[in-house]
Amino acid sequence: MKTPPQVPEDKKKPEKDSHEPTGAPPMHEHSHHMHDGEISSKAMDEPAPPEPAPTHTHLTKEPVPLPEPAIKFDNIKDEDYGDNVLDNTKPADIDNEAIAQLVTQFLEGPDKNKPGPKFANEAAQKLVNSSPYWLDKGIKPAGSVKDPEEAKMWLDGYYLEAQKVLYQVTTAGWHYFTSISGDSRKALAEAQDVMSRFVRSTSMQAKQFDSSVMPEEMQRQLNYVSFEGMSALSEKDHQAYTSAQDHVNQQVSETVTCEKDIKPCGLKKSDISSMFTADKDAEHLKYLWTAWIKNVARLKPQYKKLLDLSNTAAKLNGFADGGAMWRSAFDLSNKNTPPKFDLKVKAQEIYDKVKPFYQQLHAYMRRQIAGIYKNPAGLTKDRPIPAHLFGSTEGGEWANHYDQTKPNFEDDPVSSEILEAMQAQNYTSKTMFIKAYRYMKSVGFPSLPKTFWTSSVFQRVWSKDMLCDPAAAFDMRDGKDFRVKACAQIGEPDFKLAHSLLAQVYYQYLYRTQAGAFRESASPSINEAIAAVFAHLASNPNYLYSQQLLSHEHLEIKESTIVNRLYKEALDNIAKIPFAVTADTWRYDILEGKTDDDKWNEEWWKLRETLEGVKAPEEKIMPAQTDAFMHTQINQVHSPAIRNLISYVAQFQILKSLCPPDTELAEGCILSEDTTFKLRETMAKGSSIDWLMALEMLTGKAELDAQPLLDYFKPLITWLENANEINQVYVGWDGEGTRFQADEIPEIQSDGKVSSGILSEDKVAFPGGACTNGEDCLLDSHCDGKVCVCNEGLFTLKFDNTVSCVASNPMTSGFIGGDGDFIGVNLVPSETTTTEAPKVTTRVTTSRPITRSATTAFGFGFLIALLCALF
Repeated sequence: MKTPPQVPEDKKKPEKDSHEPTGAPPMHEHSHHMHDGEISSKAMDEPAPPEPAPTHTHLTKEPVPLPEPAIKFDNIKDEDYGDNVLDNTKPADIDNEAIAQLVTQFLEGPDKNKPGPKFANEAAQKLVNSSPYWLDKGIKPAGSVKDPEEAKMWLDGYYLEAQKVLYQVTTAGWHYFTSISGDSRKALAEAQDVMSRFVRSTSMQAKQFDSSVMPEEMQRQLNYVSFEGMSALSEKDHQAYTSAQDHVNQQVSETVTCEKDIKPCGLKKSDISSMFTADKDAEHLKYLWTAWIKNVARLKPQYKKLLDLSNTAAKLNGFADGGAMWRSAFDLSNKNTPPKFDLKVKAQEIYDKVKPFYQQLHAYMRRQIAGIYKNPAGLTKDRPIPAHLFGSTEGGEWANHYDQTKPNFEDDPVSSEILEAMQAQNYTSKTMFIKAYRYMKSVGFPSLPKTFWTSSVFQRVWSKDMLCDPAAAFDMRDGKDFRVKACAQIGEPDFKLAHSLLAQVYYQYLYRTQAGAFRESASPSINEAIAAVFAHLASNPNYLYSQQLLSHEHLEIKESTIVNRLYKEALDNIAKIPFAVTADTWRYDILEGKTDDDKWNEEWWKLRETLEGVKAPEEKIMPAQTDAFMHTQINQVHSPAIRNLISYVAQFQILKSLCPPDTELAEGCILSEDTTFKLRETMAKGSSIDWLMALEMLTGKAELDAQPLLDYFKPLITWLENANEINQVYVGWDGEGTRFQADEIPEIQSDGKVSSGILSEDKVAFPGGACTNGEDCLLDSHCDGKVCVCNEGLFTLKFDNTVSCVASNPMTSGFIGGDGDFIGVNLVPSETTTTEAPKVTTRVTTSRPITRSATTAFGFGFLIALLCALF
């Protein structure tokens, strides 16, 4: 609060005595009428008047002290952030000499006497056959070498050679991602080919050693090195696998579909995906879906080849099938060690735990979809939702319906305030990373090398063609050079991204002293989970206030803001959990030979209906088609979807372990150096520990647990339960297929948004509650200008400080007044207390009590049974 400006003492006007009669002239006002130098004789003869009584002065209101920031960065020393380095984000200077050479080459043709280089990546090619580790001849029989000393010598040499190879691959990758060109693409491809040859030869050599008789740490290293994956295939089969993969990817991206009754055919998958986002004609979307699927049905033989070759590679690696090999990275099995747990069972357990939440989200969305697409054919209020009605062609992606279905219509003011604060403080993309870095140091992380600031790319470079997505952290594999590559823009989303990337960089930096095989995160899923935790913590209001990006007025987050944010997160992520289980189960069953070729499509939709509550756009399932090809997770990602599910569930476990016990997880918390000790310790171990051990170090529990996820989403879960109850929405998809009635469909407002049918808790009031700020009165009550009173014709039943509106006289149901300690009953006949009609909310379609009203309105859950007779 600003202090009112102070008036200098010599500028202040004399103030009237508060006791002076109103309208009395000021003292000596007549002196203004005397001529210069004239002295009143009256003034000379009369004694001087007494000093006037002290007048009341205006009191300056003391400013309300602002809250202390939760984090003070005073103890964080400034560093050289490379600000003196030439800004590489500006357009490059024109190289006139290079232009002249290009013009000459264009006019005269290339100089045939000057042959070009044989390889685009000479440095990588020089490594081939540069040491015995590249040889695949003269290798001893598998398991024949049992001497630990010989194995240690081999591993020491392997790490030195592997570091050279990885440095070339990472360097080539960095050049390609930050400066895309034909040469950089070719250089990366050559480096990857060199690495593939190195992996193949060293895997064969590592198999010479009998890991079962080696020390435990050496066992893990040898198992890591000897695992070949798809590289175990023969050269012919590996080429066939690569060719099939390229063919599938090419056909998915290039297959064209005709628009209905319009030629020529030119709609690619990317075009159809864009149309699904904006088009609200359900029949048109159904046509586009089915037409594209029919055109890619020819992919099935190539996709089957991919799966068959995955099975072949799995058996060469000692696994029963490709699914078992996929799961080995998570269940920690190898050819010599059985799984530590059944990953399929664990995935089902997570699904079962999250299912009630998902069902509430599904039920709410199904009703909203009826409004968005005007009650389209095939949609019922109690059966699965047709797959073409989610605003996306991808499974589990519902976020395109957020703006039309969000619980509360008001926009979140925080994001805009953050952006304005950044602009006022002259933020750049790099500034966001500096702020994130100083935060990480404030909670115990060490300083990074100066090269991080001089080598990283924080925003798009104007003079180069960059691959911006995804942003990434780079370990250049020399133990000294760590970087990020991002095309960040100022604002809250990329402020969170900066914290996420810094967390990944610190993971790489802290495990840099591990042995070569262990210079990785415990698992990509753990790495992603930790990064997501820091992205979430970056949105904590107390933290943003400490960074001077948020005013103190927003330290208390409104419930409507929290519910909206959680709802968007749920559409982005919760809907993907059942789809991930579906995608993996479908592929596992094919790989294990449980699903015949002509049953692929039937099994796909059986799983989607059972697990997701989603059905095919057309009623008839076509055996010749493979509708799963619509989804990127199937047609381009040949690895288990469980990876993302694990990282998503684990992030809430880690968040809960880092925050104080009473934390509202949805709001995050403020960390300290003490609370991050275990996190830093876990990071420093790299992959010398498996991901279950890392999870146990971080959370005290060596298994996935979905309960923290549910705790995080509790405000949204409660809201959804209320919304579905008050609108009498069927929860689940096992009903009789009843169509929505006209009065059950939410209306689309003029701004294109759909009414949710329920208000957030800070927008409603219950009987007896205050309604002076425009709250809508629920449970058969209306606002009398001050409080919510029962509608006319109802009885008001008071239990201590709680009010209920009931239809029957409680006296006739055995309730009597008295002085007992348990219940005090006070009957008040309900009458309309104003001349205005009772306030009616248009957003609530029924006055049926909502689920949580039993505890919110009454305060004691066991009173529900006593009230049943009154309704």
